[in-house]
Amino acid sequence: MSAAGQPGGGPARPPGGTLARTGTVSLLLVLSGSALAFGTTLLVSNRLGAEGAGVFFQISASFAILTTLCTFGADTGLVRFLSAGRALGREHEAASLLSTALVPVAVAATSVAVALWVAAPAVADLWGADVEAGIRSAAPFIIIGSLMTVLFGALRGSGEIIRFAALQNLALPLLRLAGLCAAIGIGAGIGALSAAWSVPVLIVCLAAALLLRRTLRIHRTSAEPQQPRTGSGAPSRRTFWSFSGARGASSGVEILLEWVDVLAVAVFLGPAAAGVYGVVNRCIRLGSMLDHTARIVSGPSLSAALAVGDVASAARLFNSVTRLLILGAWPLYLVYLLFGAPVLRIFGEGFDVASGAFTVIAATMLLVVSAGGVQSVLLMSGRSRWQLLNKIAALAVALILNLFLVPALGLYGAVIAWSSAALVDTGLAAFQVRVFLGIGLRLNVVALPAALAFSVFGLGGWFLRWATGPTFHGLLLLLVCGGTLYAVLLAALRRPLGLAALAAKPHLPQPSEGMPLGRR
Repeated sequence: MSAAGQPGGGPARPPGGTLARTGTVSLLLVLSGSALAFGTTLLVSNRLGAEGAGVFFQISASFAILTTLCTFGADTGLVRFLSAGRALGREHEAASLLSTALVPVAVAATSVAVALWVAAPAVADLWGADVEAGIRSAAPFIIIGSLMTVLFGALRGSGEIIRFAALQNLALPLLRLAGLCAAIGIGAGIGALSAAWSVPVLIVCLAAALLLRRTLRIHRTSAEPQQPRTGSGAPSRRTFWSFSGARGASSGVEILLEWVDVLAVAVFLGPAAAGVYGVVNRCIRLGSMLDHTARIVSGPSLSAALAVGDVASAARLFNSVTRLLILGAWPLYLVYLLFGAPVLRIFGEGFDVASGAFTVIAATMLLVVSAGGVQSVLLMSGRSRWQLLNKIAALAVALILNLFLVPALGLYGAVIAWSSAALVDTGLAAFQVRVFLGIGLRLNVVALPAALAFSVFGLGGWFLRWATGPTFHGLLLLLVCGGTLYAVLLAALRRPLGLAALAAKPHLPQPSEGMPLGRR
């Protein structure tokens, strides 16, 4: 909103400093959450073995999928409408919005939890593993997890971005890791392990509720009286759920894409194979933390540029983010590509059987990262429906290929299915962004970052692999020596790489005569 549109006619607060601080703190919290999640995977895989880890990953995957489906975009709806209410001085509508979001989610989640509790024996038979106790331990927490997700959205909509990130990326994974350590330490079974993983959701949910209550009270007491505005009432339930439902459908497809291959491996190949493949899945997801942080930092500036039709600024920002993604993610995936076996051995005996599949996924991710933040461009330009259709197409590819290839090719079948779905999703988004929005990747912008990462971790890693073999010693040398050399080169080439510009205060385009690129 422009300054003139602020309540009371006062000037808008400049977002630059806030954005920079939020981005920096969010990055640190995302890194912390990723490290804790990695530690949890290490703990589970080493102490439970492939089969036990497979059962654990199945339950956690099902919990994540069902929680996302029950929430159905209500958290995103609160982000939008609570933010709009604050901007227009309508803090008093927060309670009504919360009721609109929470009641249907609570009803849906309760129905799913009861159904899952009753059907636990049948589900355990379908999985072919003794998971009935784990399912019943986790089922009630689907309700709590869904409510927690909605409260997280309310915190974001109320401007509490850093506190939300602290709860999601620090408190929750830390409590889960501590609970699993205690449960595994006493030799608990799968039911207790499932409870140890789920109970922190209740703790964090209560913390989010208390923090939100305090935040909303502060907003109400500090809000200045506003003149009534025509048509400024709270959104109807239909308006709220019409908006939230579209994003909810997309989120449901995304979470299915994230876990469908793990579940397919569990069904066709058993829990031990699912445990091995689940570790591969968790390692690959570490690379997504950079993309997540880039969205937080660049999203407002990208949205502002697209809103006023400033395609040139949006294209420059898109290329800058792509350059950053290549610099940050290519080294990780090149390490996976060349030293996949020793990386997987860290998780325990038998996990390195998936090293070939790990290599294929790492190569795929090099291509996905090279496309840049095309998903963020689609969202910030208002093309959420395009993104939904893309992900539905990718999910269809994943389901069909998993169904036919996993029984025939084992883990390689799951890898082919996952890689094909990722390339379809990214390829469609890249085509739409370039052809319909006029924002494309400039090779001269990403050539130096790609050459730098490939020289140090690709050629250097290949030499170390040739000299030492695919060993932990070679992996350690690459991480220490290659990482040190890479850091020195980044510092020396800071200006040619454009890192100095990335550290500058973000530019927010001013409204111009250009027409917006698309409707929100």
